[in-house]
Amino acid sequence: MAFSDPKLCASTHQYTGLSYFAASLASVFCLITVTGNVLVCLAIVRDPFKNMKTPFHYFLLSLSGTDLLVGLLVNPTLTAYAISEARGMVNIVDIIWTSHMCYFILGMASVLTLAALTADRYVSVTSPIKYKTKVSSKHAIITSVSIWVASLGLSFLYFELGFFLYSFIFVNTAVFSTIIILLFVHRATLKILRERSKFWQNQRAIENTVIAKQKYTKNIKKIKKKRKVTTALSSVLIAFLVSFVPACVIIYLLNFCSSCNCLLVHWLRDIQVLIVSLNSAVNPYLYAWRLPKFRKAFLKILHPQKRAQVRVNPTPFAQQKSSC
Repeated sequence: MAFSDPKLCASTHQYTGLSYFAASLASVFCLITVTGNVLVCLAIVRDPFKNMKTPFHYFLLSLSGTDLLVGLLVNPTLTAYAISEARGMVNIVDIIWTSHMCYFILGMASVLTLAALTADRYVSVTSPIKYKTKVSSKHAIITSVSIWVASLGLSFLYFELGFFLYSFIFVNTAVFSTIIILLFVHRATLKILRERSKFWQNQRAIENTVIAKQKYTKNIKKIKKKRKVTTALSSVLIAFLVSFVPACVIIYLLNFCSSCNCLLVHWLRDIQVLIVSLNSAVNPYLYAWRLPKFRKAFLKILHPQKRAQVRVNPTPFAQQKSSC
């Protein structure tokens, strides 16, 4: 039994409860995904404190845009398909084609954007001077646009290769190979940060002067800041592994399992899309809410009137002082 066949279990509509369960979860994920990622996009685009026009934040904007499209396209598609399936009115060919294209395009964009984010952190840690002079916001925007163009272009190979062959290539190249590279580079970044922290601690122990202490404080502060951002990115990578690896395994099961019945196929198919959707839902809460810049930006975006009142209506003491 192969999931690449669009007529797979199409005539089987007895799993009404399962279909409505998938539709309910997809709807909840849609609300969480859209809300969180819209806030992240607004925070970076509006940049209320003028501190987010950096290459790293533009890569985050690209990742958040990918997740937002999952909430706007993949989740509603799954909801519509599950409800139509439960009622026996599903046009499986059109909806499976749409979900496949969205899955491949957005999946490819997510993988490549995570690779760009990891590379950005690695260069900023290993070559901070070169990073400041060579890596600009313009480069980040061009790279992000190139990632989207590549994701769109490569996904059209689906029409030539079919779901089975394309998904097999996608899993073994775009996902697994990229994951290995990401883990290796990210581990190297954390190792360098630990080594630098130990170095400056040793320097402080050797040179116990005022200048040495100031140097130590300045450099340790920079290292802690970079470590906080890198740790937030670690959470995103872990969430990516937890969702995409099982999704890839499910692709293998759906394509190679010749003895799977339709009930198992329905479970696997829905779980595959749902866990990828869940990844897009939790991403903004894994990094954005953990970084002070985003928390401050969210507060200003969500409570602009409150802050405006503080500026417009001064305290009574201030009024008295001004009148004097």
